[in-house]
Amino acid sequence: LLAVFIIFMNSTQLWKCCVMQCSTNIKRTERYYLLNVFLHDLLMGIYLISIVIAAVVIRLKGKYCLMDRTWRSSWICSALGVVFSSSAHGSLLTIALMSITRFRACRRVAIHFSKRSVLLV
Repeated sequence: LLAVFIIFMNSTQLWKCCVMQCSTNIKRTERYYLLNVFLHDLLMGIYLISIVIAAVVIRLKGKYCLMDRTWRSSWICSALGVVFSSSAHGSLLTIALMSITRFRACRRVAIHFSKRSVLLV
């Protein structure tokens, strides 16, 4: 249920940002960051729903314990691991870059006002 919700919400946000060009007051770099976060979260939703589907298929066969090693050594499990890893790390990297960008912007404003107050004295 959570995976479907994640896919639905991030798909609508991606559509809104790409087709409707987000809000006009959002800067281009912030839009780029938002698109990256939406994309990585969408990939995480796809990963979650794929794992659920694979687990249900294996469990329905009734041989879950016997197919454990086969599943973990299959190319599908490896591909899903790549999707998970790239989604998680990409999302963290994007959020870190957003934080650095905002810190630099706040610092620039603080330096501007501190120089201005020195000039007033």
